[in-house]
Amino acid sequence: MTTFQAPDGLRGRLVTPDSKYTWTGEPMTEPVLWISDDRLDGENAGRLWAELLPRHRETGLWPLLLGNETDGGYPWHVGAINPIPSSWGDKVNVDEWLARGWQRTFVECFEDQAPFDAWPGRAPSGESDSDPEQVAVELATTPSGIGDLIMGKHGPYLGLVPAHDGPDAIMASGWFSEGGVEEATAVVRTWQERFGVRLCSLAEATFSVTVAWPPRTLDHARHVAAEHYAFCHDLTQGYDFQEYAEGLVDAPVWSFWWD
Repeated sequence: MTTFQAPDGLRGRLVTPDSKYTWTGEPMTEPVLWISDDRLDGENAGRLWAELLPRHRETGLWPLLLGNETDGGYPWHVGAINPIPSSWGDKVNVDEWLARGWQRTFVECFEDQAPFDAWPGRAPSGESDSDPEQVAVELATTPSGIGDLIMGKHGPYLGLVPAHDGPDAIMASGWFSEGGVEEATAVVRTWQERFGVRLCSLAEATFSVTVAWPPRTLDHARHVAAEHYAFCHDLTQGYDFQEYAEGLVDAPVWSFWWD
């Protein structure tokens, strides 16, 4: 059984998934995460996350800032979560899945808005000129940075999830999204490798990551934006593609949501 060592002075609870929400429909007997009982203000949330992130290799726990959908604790505190095996993400063909996402977004729905004649493929990697965890720590401890990272209607709460890294934490935590959990995990893992992202915040059908190696030019940002639109169809609801791409240049935070 995993040892969940909470920060000193912070009240919290272990959460075991409710069987009504699990993929097997069978009761689970072991907790899958620890979550603080009380909401944190932005400054303390960022400070605690920044302190815990560098320690994940020794603790085996990935820190998360969790947002609830309701003030009754749904989904995190009431166990309305569905953890799935980490191996499921390994089975996803990221290139094929993103190509299908592009087809759905810019061929089937918004063909007149397509920024490229055809799916351009995955964006090239960013320039790996900084340490991703150091960038994440610095960002989380600034007011503007933590403000951009916090997601959800009610929160943030501090969460601790047994996971090797952020992508594994997506599945291990029981997070759910209409966009596909194992698919999101597989894509975020490639972003971890290509753009130095670190998962920070999860809420119902939303998440945010820090970005150490963002695109530095508009041309690169347009390619990254195409990938984001293929990944998250709902971006079409809130953004003009060109404006969204411009906003990605040097952007230290990426956030996504699914309605």
